[in-house]
Parts: sequence; structure tokens; C-alpha cells
Amino acid sequence: MQHPKPCCKTQTFIFLWVLSNVLLLATSKSTIEPCSNSDSCNALLGYKVYTELKVSEVASLFQVDPIAILTANAIDISYPDVENHILPSQLFLKIPIMCSCVDGIRKSVSTHYKTRPSDTLASIADSMYSGLVSADQIREANSISDPSVLDVGQTLVVPLPCTCFNGTDNLLPAIYLSHVVTPDDTLAGIAARYSTTLTDLMNVNAMGSSAIKAADILAIPLPACASNFPSYASDYGLIVPNGSYAITASHCLQCSCGPGSLNLYCEPASLAVSCSSMQCKNSNLMVGNITAQQTSAGCNVSSCNYAMASVPSKLYADDVSLLMVLLDTNPFFWSSSSLPFSKYLSHVLTFLNSILLLNQLNQVVVIATGYSSCSYIYDSASAPGQGSDQGRMPALCSHLLKKLEEFVAKDEQLLKEGSAEGIPSSLLSGSLSMALCYIQKVFRSGPQHPHPRILCLQGSSDGPEQYVAIMNAIFSAQRSMVPIDSCYMGSNNSAFLQQASYITGGVYLKPQQPDGLLQYLTTVFATDLHSRAFLQLPKSAGVDFRASCFCHKKTIDTGYICSVCLSIFCKHHKKCSTCGSVFGQAQSEVPSTTNKKRKSSEPLLVS
Repeated sequence: MQHPKPCCKTQTFIFLWVLSNVLLLATSKSTIEPCSNSDSCNALLGYKVYTELKVSEVASLFQVDPIAILTANAIDISYPDVENHILPSQLFLKIPIMCSCVDGIRKSVSTHYKTRPSDTLASIADSMYSGLVSADQIREANSISDPSVLDVGQTLVVPLPCTCFNGTDNLLPAIYLSHVVTPDDTLAGIAARYSTTLTDLMNVNAMGSSAIKAADILAIPLPACASNFPSYASDYGLIVPNGSYAITASHCLQCSCGPGSLNLYCEPASLAVSCSSMQCKNSNLMVGNITAQQTSAGCNVSSCNYAMASVPSKLYADDVSLLMVLLDTNPFFWSSSSLPFSKYLSHVLTFLNSILLLNQLNQVVVIATGYSSCSYIYDSASAPGQGSDQGRMPALCSHLLKKLEEFVAKDEQLLKEGSAEGIPSSLLSGSLSMALCYIQKVFRSGPQHPHPRILCLQGSSDGPEQYVAIMNAIFSAQRSMVPIDSCYMGSNNSAFLQQASYITGGVYLKPQQPDGLLQYLTTVFATDLHSRAFLQLPKSAGVDFRASCFCHKKTIDTGYICSVCLSIFCKHHKKCSTCGSVFGQAQSEVPSTTNKKRKSSEPLLVS
């Protein structure tokens, strides 16, 4: 199958094939970015510590700031003597480097290594630098004629792989990490590990197929926060990967990225160094401070930002949330559930009230997810009666219950008109799409908006026929930096919701005691995105990334994919039950011929 080349890149990608193991006659490939100017960019290296080393020793190996290594890996730097902290063997680290243009290609040549007794070029490349460079590349960079003879104390230039690609991926800020493929790696596994898609990795690395080999070096795009510091600033062009932070301005400022948005947030660093004033001119605000004042026109928000004047903020504040709640109303599930629907609804209404009481700027939108349809049933921003003189919010109960009753009646009517075939699942793909559309509408409605997140209150089983649509919605939420939280009340775990929460950085929870649903909701899902960094929330464990077949809803290791609609089947069929495409024979049944064209659509055998 031919894969289209990426259209968003302004440069052509080529592959450089180098010899990495003469005995095994194996070749490895590395993504190379051509360049023609003298600019540079921030980049990352995926590095495994070859033995127990101090942070300062790893920093010396790459000639980088130890603090930069700690912050790139979101490690707390407030502990005393943190530079001498011992790192365990085989620990994976992201090493920040500067990527330059050398001899017409992107690479880093600022790293130097002083040889020691018993060193060889192969041991330096494979052990010291974890396969990020080959012995031949070190030999060529240092014009070594006889690689078997190395002088002790000789200083070698170590050329390291890196890419810039204009600091963007699909028009969004990104920083690129050079990842060394291990024997156990698959491209799909690498994509899941770095919260990206298989298609994006193939486009970035100009791959015609998903086949990879050990020792290959791939460029991995990581979402990041780009700075808009002026060109005269020493940290001009600073870019911080999502989920990490950077210490800048002579160790005086700490700039963080995410997890809720790609807006860079800077505040005074905790390091004991001498710094100039952190107060903005003509203001009593310190760097990182945000104030909100209620006016007749709405909420006027000002912030004190590093290297910029006090300007209106894009967000209200760190603790303001837009909560999209997907409410499962499927009658097939609730008719057999141990928790009555009325009690479930009482827990949810109390939880929604608590969200609105936590902050007067919080917004709640509820989408009912039925068997045959889904619909908006409540929006706190437009609901009547909000904020009455009595201090109560009668609109939430009365307005939501009225709309919910109308929706359930309509959904039951649609169910009677149609036919309930297959698994009685809710229309989760539709409600996820509606939630994402609403969030995009809020993003485009004005300069101020709260932090969005989606909460799926689901009980129905996964619908395999919705697999493609749900995965598309999940990856769309991931690209928009919208976490999907899941509270699943079914008998078994939901593979779809587990994957949704894992990929988007949300929280997945299956309550052990349904009667205590309100306690689960308030303790786990009531916290805003900013506060989550300080709490110990449930971690995703045992997420099953295998797909479910559309015919029997079985989790499969190997199956057939319709080449037209991408439906997945556990065995070969003559016809796709989703789109109606007629298949040819199974791959094992087709005679081996050359240059034979397909006369009908055939399923693709994958594992």
C-alpha cells in the first residue's frame, strides 16, 4: 500500500543507511533532515543509562546542564544536591541538546568524549551512547584511519542524530526526539508510548511501511509549548515538551508546559540564585501571577508574564474548568444494573453542583448518550436561573431533568422504529464527537476560555462497530490536548475507554462499590487539571491495546481488516458486514502469482 508523503513539512526527508553490525550483516536507518542555513533548534535524545551514573556524569557525557536533564524528564530539582543523585542502570532519559546544521544535514556536534583504556569505537557508540551513534560515524567525524588504535585521553567528536522540522508537527508546536529502536519495539507500540499516531510517525520519518529494525533511529514528534520571547532574549526560541518544564533566565525562572494546554507558564524558580526583580512594571503582580476582576462586560483577566507586558490571558486561570459530561442513558444497561438509574442520576447531579460551586467560572455541559442517539441536555453557561438572588441553582436540576426526560422518550421512539441488533451499546462515538465540537466552538468564541476535559460516565458494553469512529475521536482529543476521563460501571472493563484515558492523559476508574459513586466522582474527577499534578490519582494499568473484531466482539491478536472501511474481523469473510465490500479469497488461499492485480476488495491480514 502506498503511503502519502507528509504535506506539512517544507523539506524533503531522506533516509541514510549505515552499517551497524558487520557480523550480523544488519543495517540500521536514521531519519536525516537536510538543511541549508546556520540556525539551530532544541531537540531531545532518547538515552538509556548503561550503568549506575550520577546526574552530573550523564550531563558530562553529553556536555549539557544537569538541571536541563532533570527538568526535561519532569524530575523535581528542589531536593538538595540533586546533581549527585544516582540514576539506576537502564533508566530511560530524555537528553536535551541543540540541533545544528552541519554539512547540509541536521545533527549535533557539540558532544565530545575523552577516551579511556579498553575503549573501542564500538563500545563508545553502543554502550556509552546507547546506539545513538555508530562506530563508523565516529570514525568519519574524527578522520580515524585505524579504528583499532585509540590513544588514551584522545578527544573525539560524537555526532548525534537530531531533527528540527521547523519546530512543528501538523502545524502545532513540537520538539523532536531521536529514538533508538530496540528488538522488542513495534511502530504501533512506539506511537502509543509517545502518545502519537502510527500515521504521524510514518509521515515524519517518510516510511513506506510500518516495518522497523533494531538500531533504527526514528524522529518522534512530541507536543510542546513554544515561547514568544523577543529575539534579543538569551532564551529566544525556547520550546518545552508537554508534561515537563525548563529552568531559564540564568536559573531564575521555571517555565512549565501542560498537561492541560500548550500554553507556556513561567514563574520564579525555586533555586537559590541571585535574580533581578520578578515584578512587572507599573503593576504589583509578580511573574506568573494572574488576577481576575468581575466587570459588567464579563471577567477581566490580567497576567504578569516573563519578557512580555501585562496582557489579557487566553485562559481564565489554572483552576477553571470546562467539564463535558457524557451521560449513559442506555435502557439495556440500566434495566440489568445493580445501581438504579434514579440513584445514579442523583449522584451525578450532586457531583455537577459541586463542580459549579468550586469556582463560579466553571462550566458544565452534559450530553446524553442513548442507544440510538445523543444530544446536549444541559449547558451551565446558557441555562436559565443560574446565579439567582437566593444563592441557589435550580436550573441544573429542573432544566437538566426536563431535557433528559425528553431525550429518553425520543431515544426510545427511535429504538422502536429501528431494530436492536447485536450488542446493545450506547452511541459513545457520537457523544465524543459532539463534546469535541463544542470544545472547538469555545476555543474559537473569544480570547478567554476555561480548561476543557471530558468525563465519560459509561455503563454499556463497547460497540465494536464504533471502533474506528471512537479511535478517531480519541486521537482528535489527544491532538487538542483534551484529556478524556472515564468512570465505567459495567461488569467488565471497557477497552475503548481504557485506551481513551491512557492516550489522552486522563483517568480511568471502575468503581468497586457503585453505591458510593458520588465519593468516587468527587475525590477523583472533581479536581481541575492544574491541581492534578499535586495529587496521587489512579494510574492506567493493564491497558489492552488489542483491537476487537466487529463480528464477535472478541479481542484478537491477528485478524483481517477491510481495506475500504477498516472494519476488523477475526476470520476471513466473503463480504464486509460494515460497508458491504466483497472480498476475494483469504491470503493463504490465493495462489502465488506475480504482477496480479486485485479485481475485488480484499481484507488485509494483520497481527
